[in-house]
Amino acid sequence: MNNQPQLTKSLGTRDVMVAGVALVVAASTLVSDFNGYFSLGIYFAVALVIAFVINLLLGLSAASLSVAYPRAGALYNYAQEIFKGKAGRWLSIFLGLSFFSMIALTMAGEAAAGAFGLKALLGVDLPLSIYILVLSVLAVIPNVLGIRTTAWVSAGLLLLMLGVRWFFGLAGFFGWGSTQAWSWQNLLSVLEGDLWTGSTGILTVGLALAFWSFVGIEFACSLAEEVKDPKKSLPKGIVLGLIVILATSLVMGIGVTGALPLTEWQAALQGVNGNDGESPQLAVGFQMFGQTGYYLMALASVAATLGTLTVTYAAMPRLLYSMSQDGVLFGKWSTSVARLHPRSHTPVVAILITFGLYMIPALYNSQVIDWIFSAAYIWILLYVVFHTLVIFQRSIYPRVTRSWVVGGHSVAISGILITLFGLYYAFAGAHGYYGSRAVLVLGGVLLLSVLSYHMSRTAKRSIYKKTSKV
Repeated sequence: MNNQPQLTKSLGTRDVMVAGVALVVAASTLVSDFNGYFSLGIYFAVALVIAFVINLLLGLSAASLSVAYPRAGALYNYAQEIFKGKAGRWLSIFLGLSFFSMIALTMAGEAAAGAFGLKALLGVDLPLSIYILVLSVLAVIPNVLGIRTTAWVSAGLLLLMLGVRWFFGLAGFFGWGSTQAWSWQNLLSVLEGDLWTGSTGILTVGLALAFWSFVGIEFACSLAEEVKDPKKSLPKGIVLGLIVILATSLVMGIGVTGALPLTEWQAALQGVNGNDGESPQLAVGFQMFGQTGYYLMALASVAATLGTLTVTYAAMPRLLYSMSQDGVLFGKWSTSVARLHPRSHTPVVAILITFGLYMIPALYNSQVIDWIFSAAYIWILLYVVFHTLVIFQRSIYPRVTRSWVVGGHSVAISGILITLFGLYYAFAGAHGYYGSRAVLVLGGVLLLSVLSYHMSRTAKRSIYKKTSKV
């Protein structure tokens, strides 16, 4: 009988939705959404709908895999269950570490976006790295205390940041602020060249930013081992979360953008309140409600970053925990990482390791947009992996546990095609730059995966020899 503490099944549909939305509706999405709307006007809404479809298909595939294999490892666990033997073991390690490393890039940009907000909120001229560290520590604390504490903190932060976004959107529509009366003409951008693929086109400029408004919805699947009814709660929570995100982005963006001509918004974005384009949400707050609006947007940025970091420090340590349970995380290191706190039943060691590793890129970076695009490139490639795993799963194991998600192969194949379509156009002209970054990151992960696989095999052989002697 195993007397070791286990992860506690205490999450429902609402918690799944909150986890997905809290991760996605980050401070960096304020940056990407306003940059998109102020560049393309109403045409950015078209890019948002396309990105919604891409992420909806991804969410359906991720939910399907998570229902079939409800463990904390997510992508790592799916590959291990579908592909057996040594090849499957190595592939699962590579995919798990790829996802973990990609999130490190994401959190570098997200932490910087929130740090700008906290710095503006407090008005104390300290190095940005101090604010990044403070936000990260605050996000780790509820995770150490337990998954229910994490869920409640995430829900509270989500209500705050969604409330602020809807308030500014409605303020723009109804003229509550100091900007002009809302006008449809303010949303009509004069695009250069072709509407879809020109130098300011919907696909070539808008989609890369719009994609970021939804990316990460599959994060909730990493909590599957703690969901009471994953067959019902995971797919419903993911779909509901995506709908909430789309509605919020449309109301906030269209409401705010229509309150001033695009040229005025662009000038404000590049001004001192917008940190030269790095924090357009602060410029929006100041334009609409002066210093009060500036602080309100700063508060929303801080809440959004805290929400994202809190969910990240819930999901990513559980990936490491799942790998460690199977003894594949750098051999003998797995024993320590696989431990749960006896009272909170949380993977405390894995949380602290994740915190330490994620602080490295976060503390040495403040370029929000650049990191958003770099992480998005790798993330889109991993979307293709999710869909591909569904195809293999349904082909190899036709009787595997199903959720209410329908489509199977058709959803996965459609997801692969539209995701590759989005990747091609979203990074048109920049594949060399961001693709090379992706190759660099994945190359490093490949070396780590080989090392981890070798160390795990060596550790198992050592344990076997000791057992044989006994």
